[in-house]
Amino acid sequence: MRDDESINAESTIALYRQLEAKHPTGTIYVIADNARYYRARIVHSYLKNSRVKQLFMPPYSPNLNLIERLWKFMHKEVLHNQYYDTYGKFKQAVYQFFEKINAGGYAAQLDSLLTENFHIIGAGC
Repeated sequence: MRDDESINAESTIALYRQLEAKHPTGTIYVIADNARYYRARIVHSYLKNSRVKQLFMPPYSPNLNLIERLWKFMHKEVLHNQYYDTYGKFKQAVYQFFEKINAGGYAAQLDSLLTENFHIIGAGC
């Protein structure tokens, strides 16, 4: 897990370095959306000598991006009808959400939410 003040090309490279340190052998595939920082020149330059390979989602396809489903669930669990009077309290609530996931909490909800089964709608519909 990373806790960056902002998400940009530099934080992306830092994440990739962290992934390479944690997984010292083999190719690391990162499924990426089309955020600008993934396609930044410095990221592209870093990837030339990296074991990280980016695989891009099709444009405008949040329904295929499993992380979008997790964010939506997190918003429901952490933000819905909640008020945090400080950023620190909000941040702590988000950390507790992910700690609960790591401890096996939300298993039933996430099993159905983060499935790889997709319903494809034909062009004639």
